[in-house]
Amino acid sequence: MSPSQCTGQLKRRDVVRGVAAAVLVSMLPASARTQPPAGRLLAIRGTRLWVTDTGPSGAPVLFYVHGGPGIGALEFERYMGPALAGMCRLISVDQRGVLRSDALPPGTKVTIEDLVADFEAVREALAVPRWRVLGHSFGGLVALRYALAHPERVQRLVLECPCIDLSSSFRWLCAAAAQLLNGREPARALEAMRLADPSTPFDDAFISQMDEVLAALGERRQDLYVSEARNRDIFSRLAASAGLPGARWEQGAVAGKSLLSQPSTRRPMLTSIGQWKGPILLIRGDGDHVTSPAELVAVEKAGGKINTVPNAGHFVHVEQPAAMAKLLVG
Repeated sequence: MSPSQCTGQLKRRDVVRGVAAAVLVSMLPASARTQPPAGRLLAIRGTRLWVTDTGPSGAPVLFYVHGGPGIGALEFERYMGPALAGMCRLISVDQRGVLRSDALPPGTKVTIEDLVADFEAVREALAVPRWRVLGHSFGGLVALRYALAHPERVQRLVLECPCIDLSSSFRWLCAAAAQLLNGREPARALEAMRLADPSTPFDDAFISQMDEVLAALGERRQDLYVSEARNRDIFSRLAASAGLPGARWEQGAVAGKSLLSQPSTRRPMLTSIGQWKGPILLIRGDGDHVTSPAELVAVEKAGGKINTVPNAGHFVHVEQPAAMAKLLVG
């Protein structure tokens, strides 16, 4: 995940700068070329959220929390919907202000606490007693916060390539960027290493400087997030087939920028993982550069199980949907 992606500055041509722009394949599999599952707008806490609810009504419920912040759940629905067909009831939400949900006015304040309250309101509206919660990337942080706030509602917490602790994840990503920049742009490589240093303040300036470092990678930035070069422009292809106007892709920037600016978002979370007493499964691609070693250790200390999927980067659900489905329903 990059700051550009996190702020949700989604452009029509490259759809999502940063992680999202880095991930959507040049050749979509047949399952991803189909139209997305039908969804609907639900009135939730003063706005309307786009909610997709598919699968057998009596099956175990899996609730997907997307990352970014600001990229929406569409790519997960496209790839994992077919892979999970008949195995579970899959519920996903475009978060407050994002993609197919109602746009928010510029300057609107959005916090993780807002997202947690929204998810609980969605659960109540759909009359779901308990569900398994899956958070991807930044969504891993939000999913953990939801589980800690509503432990009685979460059967299992699943984290896919998560940013559990934002500072730890972003610094680890900067270290990976430094390796790609080394020998090509030495000054930028040194800047990336400075950002990776724990002594560098994690503030608004950090986010901006990290974005500049990743931008210096050009097209090679995509290699931070996918396992193979052929899997680079997934979001561009997704945008081309989704039939959504450019403004829809761009509107997530309002919530994304607000979320990253909030002190509660940047709160250290490594020690908080152990506060969750239910089962934890962490799924990561063997080529992921976002979830840091410190976060993996914290999950292990909390008794969580970690599965590493070969031939996958940051978006396991895109590059290896069948393997992901097997882990989710196993």
